[in-house]
Amino acid sequence: MGYRIIRPDETNICREYGVSVLVGKMLAASGLPQERIEELLHGESDLRTSTAPCVKAACTRILAARDHHEKVFVGGDYDADGICSTAMMKDVLDRLGIVNGYYIPDRFREGYGLKPETVRLAHEKGYSLIITVDNGVKAHEAIAEAHRLGMDILVTDHHRIEEPVDTEILVHPDVMEEKYEYLCGAGVVLQIARTLVGDCAFHTALAAVAHIGDVMPLWKQTRVIVKRGMELLNQGVVKALDAMNARREVYDREMLGFRIVPMLNAIGRMNDVSNVNTLVPFLLSRDEVQLASYAAQLSRVNEMRKQLSAQMVKDAEKMIGDDPFPVIASSSFHEGICGLAAGRLARMYSRPVLILAETAEGMKGSGRSVPGLDLYGFFREGFPELIAFGGHSMAVGLTVDRNSYESFREKVRLRYAESGFIPAEETQDYILIDRHFTLKDVLDLSVLEPLPEELSRYAFAMQEPAVISRSDLPKASKFLLENGSDTVDAVVFGYRQLQIPEEVHLIGGTLRINVFRGRRSIQLDADLIE
Repeated sequence: MGYRIIRPDETNICREYGVSVLVGKMLAASGLPQERIEELLHGESDLRTSTAPCVKAACTRILAARDHHEKVFVGGDYDADGICSTAMMKDVLDRLGIVNGYYIPDRFREGYGLKPETVRLAHEKGYSLIITVDNGVKAHEAIAEAHRLGMDILVTDHHRIEEPVDTEILVHPDVMEEKYEYLCGAGVVLQIARTLVGDCAFHTALAAVAHIGDVMPLWKQTRVIVKRGMELLNQGVVKALDAMNARREVYDREMLGFRIVPMLNAIGRMNDVSNVNTLVPFLLSRDEVQLASYAAQLSRVNEMRKQLSAQMVKDAEKMIGDDPFPVIASSSFHEGICGLAAGRLARMYSRPVLILAETAEGMKGSGRSVPGLDLYGFFREGFPELIAFGGHSMAVGLTVDRNSYESFREKVRLRYAESGFIPAEETQDYILIDRHFTLKDVLDLSVLEPLPEELSRYAFAMQEPAVISRSDLPKASKFLLENGSDTVDAVVFGYRQLQIPEEVHLIGGTLRINVFRGRRSIQLDADLIE
């Protein structure tokens, strides 16, 4: 990955909005329109509840189920959003005294979404109302089966609606107020939960995790949910996540995205050695002994996932060649890890990548794109070899007929060549700063948290830094830099495998506040040094 040094002029923004120099530089670099800047600095901070007709209709139907002593079934999904959504909906039904059950499908045997067989089993067990969470807009066969059996089905989802959903009630951002347009599945459930049982810290905190897990745009009510949810997480309102947080790290966007969400997703990805349905009672539990035991199991599964992922990337690298759109398959690949490996390779080589595992159903796997290429649109039409397909612009999941794999691979190569698409070189932008920023300036960056995607791409850099001292430790090198009245601790972690020069002319990375024994200091976690 290359890098670019930029020198934004923050003068006007600092003057107009009264922000400090580092905040001003980030906003100037982003080029955000005025309304977005206003939202970041002075936007709504209160959680609201949708009053859309679909939300009201869903709540009326759920309360009718309570009043008529119906059994309610919740159909979930196996990623962090689907897991949190399922736990939230179950908790709401429990609070209302409604007899309920739930099921999250096996990623490998059943795949994504509610299936007709699951509907039939729910009917046999006496359920009369089905509620889908984080899925359902594509469950046309399951919805038809529910109707055939005389069951009501309430769909709550946020995925793209490609054809009409034949259900009694559909709760979806497309049919809600504009401020809810960036909700994930758990955010949709949160609107129902707030209407039925009021403001609940537990629900808001789980919804925040889900929005980070689904990488939703952090604007409008989604921004409010995530910001408030992280505050609540740091107050300890979700004991299960505290059990997972062995290092007692502060819950922020980065910690959730790189620590908590991967652990939740690992169970679904490794469903051959674990059961994703056990995550729901884990999230709802408050028994510290049980939580500690399960969190230890989660950690072990996640470590296994990391090892498998690293090995898959290593093996796939040997097969990637010079193909501008590699399609890689192997009987040794684990289908639950294909997306992770494809994403890693797409970033490493700045190319779209599709990785498939050989399964009983066919060649099954995931693709990851690069900025500018709509991968969903690429595969949406003209590939009869696909047995199953879904996703969005940057990521797809699909299954290819085994007998058609070679023709499919060739068709991908030809269509990509015909598209004329050339990936832009991925670069990291570093905002150049001088040696006159203060501890307060770094603290002021928190007004932009949680950072939306438009800002998260930026880091800071210092040219010709004044190095006071240097110390080389087993896992990191540390530089003490002069910075006017303050100093900066620049840390170059060994895992980044950066070549550290004798004389430092440029150093860049993420600025943060380090707290040690009650003393606060400026730290730069460096990912660039020359």
